Order: sequence, then structure tokens, then C-alpha cells
Amino acid sequence: MTDQRFPLIRLPDALGSKVLQTTNHVEMIAYSLLSKKASSTVKAFRLPITHFKITMKKQPQIEIQFSFISIKFELIMHENDEKMTNLNGLPINVKVTYRNNEIHERREILSTWPNQGKSVGEWIQHLCSINHPKLHYVADFHVREKELDIQTLRNTFPKLGSISIIFPQTEPDKPDILSAQNVLKAFLLNVKRVGLERARFQDHFSLQHIGMANLEWLSTHSSRNLRIDDALTLNAERIYLHTDHISLRDLTRFLKLWKKGSNPRLEELTICWRTQIIPNWKMFRNELKGRRIKAVSQRWKKFRITNCRAVRANINCKLFGGNLAFVQFISK
Repeated sequence: MTDQRFPLIRLPDALGSKVLQTTNHVEMIAYSLLSKKASSTVKAFRLPITHFKITMKKQPQIEIQFSFISIKFELIMHENDEKMTNLNGLPINVKVTYRNNEIHERREILSTWPNQGKSVGEWIQHLCSINHPKLHYVADFHVREKELDIQTLRNTFPKLGSISIIFPQTEPDKPDILSAQNVLKAFLLNVKRVGLERARFQDHFSLQHIGMANLEWLSTHSSRNLRIDDALTLNAERIYLHTDHISLRDLTRFLKLWKKGSNPRLEELTICWRTQIIPNWKMFRNELKGRRIKAVSQRWKKFRITNCRAVRANINCKLFGGNLAFVQFISK
């Protein structure tokens, strides 16, 4: 990658910029690694990044999206069973995958780059510095494989707009919970979207740890031990909860409190859970004093409720496949 025969870096600035304009995005990023001057030159082009995602796991990945083109950098680390507790380690090398997803092309190019003497943290910072994405930076954290302190997270990562915390399939241990807490403490002040996957909620990690953060979107997938009462502390606009069990009585109490004025920013709430019995949607509606909109079937009901601020909300209740209950709340 860096032993090019053409002396591009030695050309005058104006001529070098013209030559760079003829290269593709991978070649530009490779050139930016040659020196600080080369990096500044590439930054000046303000490459049109549409999406930027960092995945923190044993082999960290950084994916940059340019419309139909995506470039993924996989930092190949030495294999061991220990968690990564800092970002100072040097990758063995970097696998680069270039994909062009245009309808008439759809091709993939693989290459392997040297580590350039850069640590994991320096690779993250360098690639993030090329240009800001059109929307925001996204990061996924696999807590079983990483345990980074708050200061390391804040010093290394850019201002993130969206984070996902991914727990292991097995029961989380104390280091897993600590790692998840550190991610929230480091980024919750600024992020707009939070995702939790396979979270086992407990006293030391619950929805209350997200609290009053001003979120646009909060999602939990395949979670366990979720308490709907904890959602009363949330200040999110849209909430999606996929869990193992929810009490319809608890959900009724939550919506009654919404009618009295709680969760004023809530625009949408979707809850899915496994159930052994067919929920009594009619009783659910009557408890909330809802106005029926449409009764599609015994397993699919629709009704409307209104809160103390005269804000209306439609409630959709469904049962899929006999054991998957679904309730969706949409305020107007």
C-alpha cells in the first residue's frame, strides 16, 4: 500500500490534488496514512460519507459508507481469551473490504494493509478524522469482549449519535455489567439513539440507568427481567421493547400514568413479549377507558386513549402465532 513507485506525495500540492481526484475512496484513504500532510490533503476533499459505524469486539471493525460504496476495515488482533482493556495494542494487519453495491456492478475487492504502526485507538481516530458522516457516528460495543474505562472511551471516540450495547448469550458477569455501565456513562449525554441487545436487567443495570437522557429512540432486543415501571423514568420519544415477559397489569398502570401526564415526550411505544395465555384485550381497553376504533378479530384490537393534555394516542393490540403478544402506542 505504501511502497508505491509513483511519487505522488512529492508532487506540488496543486498537481497532487488533481491526481488524487482521479483515485477511488480506498486509494484516497490509503494515501491519507502516508503523512500528516497527506492526511490534511484528503480531509480537504471532504469525502461524502453517508454512514460511519465502529464495532468494538475482539477484532474491531470500522465501516465507512459512501452512497453505494462501502469500505470495511477489520483490525486483526492477536487471538487470546482476555478482554481488551485499552486501545493501545497494534493490529497484526488490517483487512480491507471494498464493496460496490450499484445495481449493475455489485463487486467486492479484498486487500490486506500493514498496521502502519498505529494502535487500535489511532486507527479509529484517523478514519474518523477523514470527514464527518452525513448523519452521525454509530458504535456497537460487545461488552464480553471489551472492558474500556470511561476516559479511554471519551478520549478515543468521536461524538457518537447512536450506540448499541450487545451482551453475550450467556448470563452476564460483573465485568460485563461494568463495561456496559462505562459505555452509557461515557456517551449517554450526547447520543440520540440507544440499543440494548440480550440485556439481562437487574439492580445494577436497568432502564433506570438510562434515566432522563433526551433520546430520540431506545430499543431493547431479546431482553430479560424487564420491568415496565422502569420505563416511567425514560425521556425518549420512541421506545421499542422486545422481552421475555410483560404483565398486562403493569402495562395498564404505565399507560394510566401517561394519561395523567407522565412521559410527556413519548410519541411511540412498541412492546413485544412471549405469553402462555391469550391476552384479554377487551379488559385491557376497558381498564384504560379507551374508545374503540376497530375490532379486526379476537386477537387484534384497536382503541384510542386521551391524556390530561388532550393528547390522543392510538393503541394496537395483536397476538401472533398464539404466543407473541404485541402492543403499539402511537400518540398524535
